[in-house]
Amino acid sequence: MAAGVRETVADAIPNFGDNGMITRTMTALRTLDRALLLLNANLVVVALLSMAVVVITLVVGRNMFGLSFFWGEELARYAMIYMAFLGGAMALRSDQNPRLTVFIDKLPGGVRKYLERLIAVFMAATLVILFLQGIDITLNEGRMTTPALRIKYFWVYLAVPIGAGAMLIQLLFSQFLASPLTIREDEDIVEVIE
Repeated sequence: MAAGVRETVADAIPNFGDNGMITRTMTALRTLDRALLLLNANLVVVALLSMAVVVITLVVGRNMFGLSFFWGEELARYAMIYMAFLGGAMALRSDQNPRLTVFIDKLPGGVRKYLERLIAVFMAATLVILFLQGIDITLNEGRMTTPALRIKYFWVYLAVPIGAGAMLIQLLFSQFLASPLTIREDEDIVEVIE
């Protein structure tokens, strides 16, 4: 090789000494990524379980005992709102968000990569707007109370900035780190066919 030409990407990174600063930073980012995904997944599970328990309780109560909780439908609705916004972050990180890839898949590798980065920039801009507008509506319109639960709409509207923020974080992490989530679509397809 010619003198002065670096052999690897690692050689191109400035030397910060023998302390492994870059390695520690990447390890910290991966740990933070996994912790946020675990927190997000657990919150989605809590929202789903609470919604399922409330709906099943309402159905059984109405049909078997003739009783109904006046606040049940409202609680299930708000749990579903949180589940949708938080689940969106999980879908984004595992690359399972709904999108059309028919045309993108036919493009050459370099063009496809460029277009995917451009789409990520537009998604980030949309999520920033959603986050800011969510904060605005939460702070300005959240003073009223819900009809049945009598909680402030602040807590319901808070799902928007929390979900948009979680999606934005996952979008940023997806650009630099491999996803710790793996979904094997081929196995799912085989299970459905059999």
